[in-house]
Amino acid sequence: MPSRRTVLASAIALAPIAVAGCAALTDREADLGGEWHQLGYDATNRNVVPDRTLPGSVTTAWTAPTDRWPYVPPVVAADTVFVGASDGVRALEAGDGTERWHRTLEGRIAAGLAVDDGTVLVPEQRLDDPDRLRALDLEDGEDRWAIDLESRPFAPSPLDGALFFRTQEACLAVDAGEVLWRTELDRLAYDEYNVPDADDFTATIAPAVTADGVAVPDHDALVCLDPADGTERWRVDLHGAISSPVAIDDAVIGLGLHETVSVDDDGTERWRVERGGWGTIAAADEHVYTLARNGLSSRSVADGEAAWEVSTGNEIYRGQPAIVGDAVMVADDELVAIDRDGPGLASSGELFRTGDDHHATTYGGVAVGAGRIFVVDGFENQLVAFEPAP
Repeated sequence: MPSRRTVLASAIALAPIAVAGCAALTDREADLGGEWHQLGYDATNRNVVPDRTLPGSVTTAWTAPTDRWPYVPPVVAADTVFVGASDGVRALEAGDGTERWHRTLEGRIAAGLAVDDGTVLVPEQRLDDPDRLRALDLEDGEDRWAIDLESRPFAPSPLDGALFFRTQEACLAVDAGEVLWRTELDRLAYDEYNVPDADDFTATIAPAVTADGVAVPDHDALVCLDPADGTERWRVDLHGAISSPVAIDDAVIGLGLHETVSVDDDGTERWRVERGGWGTIAAADEHVYTLARNGLSSRSVADGEAAWEVSTGNEIYRGQPAIVGDAVMVADDELVAIDRDGPGLASSGELFRTGDDHHATTYGGVAVGAGRIFVVDGFENQLVAFEPAP
């Protein structure tokens, strides 16, 4: 079995990967500004920032301790990075990691955070009380509002004043703590694969939301609901659906255990390919990137045709590939970035890898903003901030 240190070695015989990448890729003027408000970057879940540029190499800017299980991706707003762990939510200065506030919770962080309307949205699972979605003030971490739920909430997707999110039993739309609609769904669990309640998986699931639909995984299906009232618009079979779909080019793309499917806005299948796994997807321009079952692959959004594939070191991924400008990043023990065009005959296409100093958990994902690249380290229970190397 290949070592995890061989991350992003090509699936075919290509030139060896250089630690710093080739000169053409490393000679870059980095732009890591802006914010990163939610799982999937925005409500479409594409996890793409087209107008920023990754550096050719990075160095550690700072680290900050969390507590146990920092397995949801950080979010960035107002020069602050927000990170969740078993002891609650921390707000840290993006520049140097200084703690602004720390809010302990009655339960544990159940899924990815989001920033909306001056609040940090926190899905919370509680042992003896109802699970809830809680909104904390960005400035001080105090409660703005909270709603109790019938089961554990997944990550929210804000759009046009409303919040859309799944729970284990339903999909909801909420506005400032008021439930606008609730549509019952099947429990997202796969006992046959020893995934009884999908805790490790559903922490990084958010709906893909547009003005036309709210797309969510259901048990062995991909479902689209009307954003106005939650009525079902369409449903397609997708065995083992248990990751965030993405909305791109008037279609929704979903990942199942064995297949990837693209569905047009009216529910018509655009394409279906026999490539899936316990993993995640991201999309930009003409390509969708799938990270699953020992591989990162690029396919055409239009027809699903494969463009390239590189091998990785894990069977299961929960953090999405992060697309930043002309590069895509993967958290796989090391944080690795490669050119979106993939490997070529003379180059691996790699921009950088962060090395052995930190362990970028495959569950946490990546956030970019305020001049930094942020990733959670689940081995050392800390948040790591990278900056362009001098």
